Amino acid sequence: MVKATVDLHLHTTASDGATSALELVHQAAAVGLKTISFCDHESIEGYRQALETAEELGLELIPGVELLTMHEGREIHLLGYYVDPDSPVLNSWLKELREDRNVIAEQMVDKFNKHGYDIKFERVKEIATDNVAIGKNHFLFALIEAGYINTKDEIIHILRDYLAQHGLAHVDFSKNPYYEAVEIIIECGGIPVLAHPGLIRDDHLVLDLLRHPKLGLEVYYYYLGPDAEKLRQRYYTLARERNLVMTGGSDYHGRFSPDVKLGQVYVPEGVVAQLKAQIALREKGVLKSG
Repeated sequence: MVKATVDLHLHTTASDGATSALELVHQAAAVGLKTISFCDHESIEGYRQALETAEELGLELIPGVELLTMHEGREIHLLGYYVDPDSPVLNSWLKELREDRNVIAEQMVDKFNKHGYDIKFERVKEIATDNVAIGKNHFLFALIEAGYINTKDEIIHILRDYLAQHGLAHVDFSKNPYYEAVEIIIECGGIPVLAHPGLIRDDHLVLDLLRHPKLGLEVYYYYLGPDAEKLRQRYYTLARERNLVMTGGSDYHGRFSPDVKLGQVYVPEGVVAQLKAQIALREKGVLKSG
């Protein structure tokens, strides 16, 4: 088995991960990772918190972000790599998105309450901490704490029947259209990448989502089940055919993703070179930012 040295999809407590950014860079270095990216939801804060420590450990930390977007009634996750962490446009936009997502989260708590789950929005906010977009794992933690979840099967039940799109507690986040988000990532110096296409479960939609000429594709991902390798190969072939930048990572959330271990998903080192080549071309003016 080839040892993984790259993971470009990690989550910290700056969004819905269970591990602080500082702790996660230490853990990443300890398992032999050399290049990582925090793709926290609507946040670049983990990158800021850990950059100096990562450099001290000899770990390359690429600025990244993950966004919840909507396209034709479907929730789509979009990654952005090498966004400028000091961009006023980026930071203002991410702050607004976090605030908007938390308005939706309050509505979701009301739905949980109506279905007999007595959790409080203020407690969910405390679990998420300040300036963090409330996500699925924060709801799960609140439900565990309140005694409503005691087994893995109960977690799956809540994720599938309540928190999935069209679930009983779900509210669509319509304030971030997919292609508008793509353009803002590019405007902020980043490379937009369609996240985990295998979870979309609709390759016609995947092709539609890749219409923008500057989009990349997350090819190497920790898919569960017997079709994992088949999915990775399918999207590798698609990326090669369309000459798309490929990325990959574990989508690690710590205790919220117990089946996924740091360094478990093999991502070729060449994907980092691909990303850097795109940035270099942009800086030379061969590819324009917007």
